[in-house]
Amino acid sequence: MNLHPVIGITANYSFDGSGEYREGIGAKEQDWQLLADDYIASVVRAGGIPLILPVIREGADRTVTRRLLDLVDGVLFSGGSDVDPVRFGQKSAGRTGAVVPERDEQELFLIQTLLKETEKPILGICRGIQILNVALGGTLIQHIPDAGFTSHSLGMYPRQVPSHTVLLERDSLLARLTGAERLAVNSLHHMAVDRPAPALRVTARSEDGVIEGVELADNPTGRFFLAVQWHPEMMAFADPVQQNLISAFVARCARK
Repeated sequence: MNLHPVIGITANYSFDGSGEYREGIGAKEQDWQLLADDYIASVVRAGGIPLILPVIREGADRTVTRRLLDLVDGVLFSGGSDVDPVRFGQKSAGRTGAVVPERDEQELFLIQTLLKETEKPILGICRGIQILNVALGGTLIQHIPDAGFTSHSLGMYPRQVPSHTVLLERDSLLARLTGAERLAVNSLHHMAVDRPAPALRVTARSEDGVIEGVELADNPTGRFFLAVQWHPEMMAFADPVQQNLISAFVARCARK
């Protein structure tokens, strides 16, 4: 067993560097790779070694990305920029935020490689559940209010404070890890899973029906594969149940 597994965490990408420049860091119009500290802190609390996976511009052979994947024991697909609707066969309905084509391409490659060539654990958070669903052939709601749901972008709440409830399937990994059938979560998203990929099973929904959790539908090897729409890493420092989602993932990454 690897007592300190290396956890790859996908990064965000900033094209103009405006926020960083205002803070007195770097130069105007400089590109930046970014990751919220909550991801790093929750992985460290779980005994993992976080390794940020930067967005890399490279050829189709993905030499550098493959090498990075070799270095990690599992991958956490983090939140961030919108998935380009082109990736799931749609045109933007005018509600799409900033997209990062290079990030979409790299993460789609990572997911396909992880699933086809490895048994490494996978955890998806927010954007993570969305890109996992798209990579496996599913589609997304481009803007939740346009689909008839109430807004799920509830940034008026502190990030660690629950803002709504999700309902969990009794026989799911989520239910086993949380010991619950109902779970209070935060909410910071305007896209969501629409049509689940055939390989995925929906294991959590919000009270108004938005898909909030997915797992593998057919998982004979017992691989750790979990994706949620909320942000457990933001809640983890104050909520042991949310930390356990991260800790269970890291623990599975420790197995050799």
